[in-house]
Amino acid sequence: AEFNDNKISKIDITAATPTAIDVITGLNSPTRLALNGNDLYIAEVRANKISKIDITAATPTATEVVAGVNGPFGLLLNGNDLYIAEFDGNKISKIDITPATPTDVVTGVNAPDGFALNGNDLYNSEYSGNKISKIDITATNPTAIDVVTGLAGPGNLLLNGNDLYI
Repeated sequence: AEFNDNKISKIDITAATPTAIDVITGLNSPTRLALNGNDLYIAEVRANKISKIDITAATPTATEVVAGVNGPFGLLLNGNDLYIAEFDGNKISKIDITPATPTDVVTGVNAPDGFALNGNDLYNSEYSGNKISKIDITATNPTAIDVVTGLAGPGNLLLNGNDLYI
């Protein structure tokens, strides 16, 4: 996701000299990506929406999945549930990508950004909260529980075994 160029690009990492090729242009500040089969979901932060494209199409066209999300940054797919970090909304939402209707998972998080899923625990970086929190996504009333505090604007997350990279 090329935020400042408003496009999605790709490279063939097996090429002797990898070259960036535009997949789709004309987006509005894309931040994060999530792939489900051939559908690439794109968070467009300045448009406050999630779009998707078919990556197998000769000329992919962006289709709006959901609008009205407030500063979407992080995206994570778990089955048919697409979790969205609403950075400016200070909440985490999810949509069922089948009907694409958003529901709040938890509110009161401080500028959520990146995600990592470990079993039923959804780890979230809270950029302005300077911490990592986690949410049990199977709980009837999920709440964000601090995991580590005192960080400096944490962004994206990656889980490898028992190590969470920030």
